[in-house]
Amino acid sequence: FIVGEKLQALRSAMAWVLFAWTVLPCGAGLVLLLSSGRRAPMWAAGQVLSTPVMMGRFQFSIASVMTGFCMVMTMLSYSSLQRSELRAAVSANPDHDQLMRDVFCQGRNLYVSLLGLSLWAVAWRLKALYDTKRLTPPPQSGTVGARGGSGGSRGHTRWLYILLGCLCVLVADIPVCRINYNLQLAMYVTPKKMTLMATSATRCEGITRSIAQGECAQFCTEVLGLAEERDAALRWARDWHLLGRVAAEIFDRSRGVQQGVERIDELFAKRSCLEVLRSVDKSNVLVNWVCKGLAAVSLLGAFTAFASVYVEADQEGNAKRD
Repeated sequence: FIVGEKLQALRSAMAWVLFAWTVLPCGAGLVLLLSSGRRAPMWAAGQVLSTPVMMGRFQFSIASVMTGFCMVMTMLSYSSLQRSELRAAVSANPDHDQLMRDVFCQGRNLYVSLLGLSLWAVAWRLKALYDTKRLTPPPQSGTVGARGGSGGSRGHTRWLYILLGCLCVLVADIPVCRINYNLQLAMYVTPKKMTLMATSATRCEGITRSIAQGECAQFCTEVLGLAEERDAALRWARDWHLLGRVAAEIFDRSRGVQQGVERIDELFAKRSCLEVLRSVDKSNVLVNWVCKGLAAVSLLGAFTAFASVYVEADQEGNAKRD
C-alpha cells in the first residue's frame, strides 16, 4: 500500500542517478579536452559543443542547452531544499527522520546540479574562446591575420544582446514558476495521494467531510492536509517567482478562481473527500507542456544572447591585439 510513494521516490532517485552519470561526466570530459592544449582533442570538443539542437525554427548549440538545463535544475533544487528545511523546522510530524532525509537529498541534488552547471558553463566558455582564437594550441606555423571592426558598433551590439538576454530571463520566470509548482506537487503531494488511494479510498467512497466518522474522518483529515500542502506548494512557487506570481494571479482571475483556504473549504463543501483527493495534484497537461517549451526557448535565448556579448568582446580584443 505504500508502493506508490516508494515508486515516486525511486523515479526521482533514478533521474538524479542518470544526471550524475551522464551530465557530469560529459561536461567534465569536454572541459578536459578543451583545456588539453592539443589540437585534435580541442577540435573534437568544439565539434561536440557545436552540435545543433533544433526547437521548431530555433537552433541552439548543445553547450547552451545543457547549461540552461543545469541552471534550471539548480534553481529548482535550491527551491526544494529551502522548502524541505522549512518543513523540517516547523513540522510537528513525528516522522522527523524522513523530513531530514528529504533535506539531505535536496541538498545533494543542489550540489550535483551546481557541479553540472559549473562544468557545462566552463565548457561553453572555453568553446567560445576556442572559436574566437583566444584559446588555441601552440601554433605550428604561420600567423593568424587580424580582422578589424568598428568598436562603437560592437559596443552598441553588446548592449543590445544584454538587454535581449535580460528580457528572455524575465519571460522565463513565468513558465519556470509553474514548473517549480509541479515539482513541489510531485515531491510532496502525489506520493501521499497515491498512498491514500491505495489504503483508505475504497472504504470512503462518496463520504463528505461533514458526515465522515471513524476511519473516514481520519481519511478526510489526511486529504485536508494534502489540500493544504498543495496550497502551500502553490504559494511557495509564487513567492519564488515575481513575474510568475503576477501571471498566475492574472490566469486565476480570468478563470474566476480564488486560491487559499476559502477554495479548500469550498471544495470540501461541494465534493466528497475522495473526489478532492483525486484532483489534489491535478494540473493542466497542455499548459504544463507549453510552459516547458517556453522556459526552454526563453532560457536558451538568454544564454545565447549573453554568450554573444562575450563573442563580441573576444573579437574586439583580437582586433586590438593584432
